[in-house]
Amino acid sequence: MQPAPFETSSAEVDGVRVVSVRGELDLSTAPDLEGPLNAALEGGEAPVLIDLSECEFIDSTGIALIVRAWQQLDDSAGNGGSSRLGLCTSKDQVRRVLDVSGLDQSIPVHATREDGLAALRG
Repeated sequence: MQPAPFETSSAEVDGVRVVSVRGELDLSTAPDLEGPLNAALEGGEAPVLIDLSECEFIDSTGIALIVRAWQQLDDSAGNGGSSRLGLCTSKDQVRRVLDVSGLDQSIPVHATREDGLAALRG
């Protein structure tokens, strides 16, 4: 069984910048996410939701990329980027990695895209 091809997409939904990931987010694909993620973070004004609902696998490289995005938002806001960055996923493997890494203690993780959007809209 071959993994799904890696793809990213970006959109703005009700004032929230959404970056969606499909496939496996690992050492070989993380650079493909950097550009869209950096574009979503530009300006630091809008909250950002990283949608991992179609991400089948994430490794430490993907976690590091998310942490850098969180730090960038935190630096630009000066008031805690975690309130302006959210993740969503219902995939067990991805959720497990977020839990084990402790990232879910710093960045809100939502079960659905709709829950993430609602939380970031405030």
